[in-house]
Amino acid sequence: MKSTATHYDFRIDTLTPETLRLSRFVDYVDTLRGIFDAGDDVFFHQVRRGSAVLEFGVAPKAVSRIEKRLCLLGSVNMSADMALQWTNINRFLRRDNASARLTRKGSTVALAQFTGIHTPLAQEAIVHESGTLDGVLVGVRGVDDSVPVWLKADDGSILKCNAKRELARQLALLFDTYVRVAGKGKWRRGDDARWTLEEFDIQSFEQLDETPLGKLVQSIQTIEGNGWNELEDAQAVWLELRAD
Repeated sequence: MKSTATHYDFRIDTLTPETLRLSRFVDYVDTLRGIFDAGDDVFFHQVRRGSAVLEFGVAPKAVSRIEKRLCLLGSVNMSADMALQWTNINRFLRRDNASARLTRKGSTVALAQFTGIHTPLAQEAIVHESGTLDGVLVGVRGVDDSVPVWLKADDGSILKCNAKRELARQLALLFDTYVRVAGKGKWRRGDDARWTLEEFDIQSFEQLDETPLGKLVQSIQTIEGNGWNELEDAQAVWLELRAD
């Protein structure tokens, strides 16, 4: 039976399915779930080419309500929860040097534009903010109680952080692997409207899987007899299981 769902595309301009890391993918999908705010009436369908296009489906009964909600994105009429998710998506996009647009599939008319890296900013500013950083651990060294820790970000830049000595010792075991560190950072916005990390105190960390989503699902499908290679949309099923 042909699906009667209405489909929507979230198109990230500088990423591709091959460069969309699994951790980044989860960030965007979790935030978009908050923007749609439709529970079981919204499902993830697939990641397509054409930059990285995250495609979602919406059940017929929820389309009208959701489109009214989506049209408020970026306006002064956004609810507080939408404004938070709007800010989060633009923050993720700035992190990935990207911008994005949300459209109904097949339409060229944007329901929402996420300016991300192109967001116009005013004069220099300094912000102290809790958050996370992702990157390959390339350096842990120091003799003091606060140990310098260096991460290499996806864009090649070096993120210079600090960690307590015991935490740094644990991190050192993950040298040359992809990690996410959580803590509090000091960010400076310059006249060029770009944010630069000046300090970041690591409070916790986790090792991340570097495999892009598409390759991860493909590798599972190569295992004979596991049932995944019989699915029409293995990515959607994988995400649904993960959400549970």
